[in-house]
Amino acid sequence: MESSLKRGITSFQLKLLGLILMTFDHMGAFLSVQTPVWFGWLGRPVATIFLFVSAEGYYYTRNKKKYISRLLIGYWIMNIGNYLLTRFVPVDGVELYANIFGGLFYGVLYMYLYDSLKNSIKDKNITSIVINIIAIITPFILSFLVTYLMNYNISLGILVFNIIPTPLMVEGGIMYIAMALVFHIFKDKKHFKIFFIAIISIFVFITSISLGDIFTLNYQWMMIFSIIPISLYNGKKGKSNKYLFYIYYPLHIYTLYLISYFIL
Repeated sequence: MESSLKRGITSFQLKLLGLILMTFDHMGAFLSVQTPVWFGWLGRPVATIFLFVSAEGYYYTRNKKKYISRLLIGYWIMNIGNYLLTRFVPVDGVELYANIFGGLFYGVLYMYLYDSLKNSIKDKNITSIVINIIAIITPFILSFLVTYLMNYNISLGILVFNIIPTPLMVEGGIMYIAMALVFHIFKDKKHFKIFFIAIISIFVFITSISLGDIFTLNYQWMMIFSIIPISLYNGKKGKSNKYLFYIYYPLHIYTLYLISYFIL
C-alpha cells in the first residue's frame, strides 16, 4: 500500500475514483429515502476531480476540437435521455436534471479559447485577438438572451438551452469554468491548484455556516477533500479508456432513476 502511494495516482485512477464517489452521491440523490447522508458527502469532491482530469485530458489530447465536440454531444444526448425518461417514466419527488457534460464542455472550451487568445497576443494578430475576445464573450451574452427568452416563453427557452448550452446555466456554471481554467493555466503548479481548491472550499464553508445544516444539507464545502487524491496525482495518464466516462455517466444515472421509479 505504501509503495502504491509513493507511485501516486494516474489520471485514469483519478477518473475511476470520481466515478465511484459519483455513484454513491447519485444513489443518495435518487434513492434519498433509502440512503444515509454520507452518500452525499462522498460526492462533494467529484466535480473538482473531473474538472482536474478534464484539464489533464485537454493538455494531452491530440485533437482538442474533437474533445470539445464529444462533451457537447454528451450534453445533447443527456438532455434527450432526461426528457424521454421524465416524460414517459415520471417519478414523484425525483428530478432528472443531471448533466455535467455542459459544465465540462464550457470548462474545456474556455481552456481552448484561453490558449487561442494567448497565441494571438503572442503573434500580435489583431484580427485573431478580436475574434477570440468575441468568442469568449458571446456565450455569456447567450446566457442573458436565453434567460430573457425563458421569462417570455419558458418552454421555448428550455428547448433553446437544451440545444445551445450557456455558461451561466449549465451545471456548475461560472465556478466550473473558473476551476477548469485554473487547473489548465497552472498545470505545472500543483501546490497552487491545491491552495486554490482550499480557498474555494473555505469560502463555500463560510457561506454554508450562515445557511446552517453544514453536515446534512449545505455540505458542498466537502469538496476540499478532493485535495487528497489530486495531491497524489503523479502526472501520468495510466490506462486509456476515453469513452468510459461518456458511457458510465448516463448509464448509472438512468439505472438509478429507473430503480427509483419502481421502489419510490
